[in-house]
Amino acid sequence: MPAKDDEIWEIYKRGVKTVPPARAPVRKTPQKKAVIAAPLPVPRGEGQPIAAHALERRREKRLRSGEIEIHAKLDLHGMTQVEAFAALATFMHKAAKAGKRHLLIITGKGAGGTGVLRTSLKQWLGQLPEAKVVLAVRQAAVLHGGDGAFYVILRARRS
Repeated sequence: MPAKDDEIWEIYKRGVKTVPPARAPVRKTPQKKAVIAAPLPVPRGEGQPIAAHALERRREKRLRSGEIEIHAKLDLHGMTQVEAFAALATFMHKAAKAGKRHLLIITGKGAGGTGVLRTSLKQWLGQLPEAKVVLAVRQAAVLHGGDGAFYVILRARRS
């Protein structure tokens, strides 16, 4: 019987033309135009790092437990130093202007826990115009990123 099936198949194949596979139309996805701006230089050794100010024990405990709302977050993962510093400067300016007080900045741990962004953060914060409104910088609780993140608490705006 199998021979008969093969014969039928051969007869059937003779009357059929092979059609080239249909190609799906190639759609070009619109590319976002990059805004080219001169990058901010990464400051090196200028200014003072943010000093460790005292923070009320109760407030720090509430922040670490998640009781106090984080008003704004910035994730610097995967950025170069120049990109990270520019993003930090913009973020801090907007947060201070908007009166946000509890900020979370995620730097990542870096290779071996000695990441460049992580170790440079306090120095960079000290070099920004908003340094005078920074009340405290603390390592974040595990809930918010642990060793790879920092809380930045800004002073309340005076009316």
